[in-house]
Amino acid sequence: MVNSKVRQNTSKAAPILGLLDFCKGLAIIWIVLIHWRPEWFGWQGVHVFIILSGFGLTYSCLQKDSDISWKKWYLKRFRKVLPPYWMVCFWGYLTLVCVYLFEGRNLLNTFLSPLDVLFKNALILELTLLNPTVEVEPNASLWYIPFILSFYLTFPWLYQLIAKHKTARALLFALLGAIIFEFLYRTAALYWLDGRPIGYFHYSKLFPVLGVPLDKLPNDFRFQHEYAFNFFPSRLGEFAIGMTAAVGLVRNSSIFHKVLLNPGMGVLGFVIWLTGNALIYKGFWGWVFADFVIAVGMILWFVNLASLFKKKLPTLFSKMSQLGIWSYYIFLTHYLLVFLTQKLDDIVIPLLDNSLIAIKVLRVSLFGTIIVGTWIACLILERFDRSQFSDLMIQKTLAKILK
Repeated sequence: MVNSKVRQNTSKAAPILGLLDFCKGLAIIWIVLIHWRPEWFGWQGVHVFIILSGFGLTYSCLQKDSDISWKKWYLKRFRKVLPPYWMVCFWGYLTLVCVYLFEGRNLLNTFLSPLDVLFKNALILELTLLNPTVEVEPNASLWYIPFILSFYLTFPWLYQLIAKHKTARALLFALLGAIIFEFLYRTAALYWLDGRPIGYFHYSKLFPVLGVPLDKLPNDFRFQHEYAFNFFPSRLGEFAIGMTAAVGLVRNSSIFHKVLLNPGMGVLGFVIWLTGNALIYKGFWGWVFADFVIAVGMILWFVNLASLFKKKLPTLFSKMSQLGIWSYYIFLTHYLLVFLTQKLDDIVIPLLDNSLIAIKVLRVSLFGTIIVGTWIACLILERFDRSQFSDLMIQKTLAKILK
């Protein structure tokens, strides 16, 4: 994690940097809530992480005076992402073993069946066509790791394409090209690949109204539905927005802050966000543009909301920022608790004889269990992530490959 003194120094030089953890904290709350109780717009929190990933990676590279060693860059990225991810994959295996034991399965099946999920997740087969199904249980959040790694694999090329332009005009043309590429890819995925953007599953009840067919291709065709949107082209414009913002910050910090951080821009961002949500209800043509519009609107009003909280509610701002610092750990771990509590909910609810009060007490208690369990899991994961064992995991695997 980033040292707090370093964070304070960088935020003095560029005030917006001190607001980003708040944005991540708010986004991760949205994501946890939608996983606990689906069918609202909390899935859009992922947009914030995509834009801020593009921003953070680019800003970091631009701060280096000498040429970047992409080998070292990859090792640093993999070291940050993979060890805690692998640990959570193992926790997922143990979770399934416990569930299968409770269900009364035979011991051989109990311990061997979850190995398939463990190996597919640990080897990140979502980046290939080798995995015949998209694994959900016990941790649906893990889809994001192969997704963001697809951006990492292409980042050196994107950095040369976008961040290296000397003039504002050339930079904007590169950004426009990335946005158009996203729209073209999403069009192909939606109209010809039975594609369904991540988070749009809960709009399926609108399909008859919208006239949206999603089953033109055979079921055994791998590259369809959400899988078609698990790769960087589906969100390239969002990532490029973050990259372009980082270039703007480095080249002219004063104008950047003057334009971005003001109440009017926050209100405009909220309106843009609402417009993006309206596009979801327009069918396929709306789905081509909706995610990008939502992402742009969200980051604008999130950043300005962070600025407002920092001025008016500094204590709450600090707490939310701490959640942002932990956001990766929370993202990795919380769904395992959601999975277990949902299993328990299914078992206990029939025993409550439709008592609304008892059901509400149960669900509040289960949600409290998720919060406490996620906090404990994050503490453990943070200690593991800072250990020498995590360093060794990378040295014995990817460091040798990249030699």
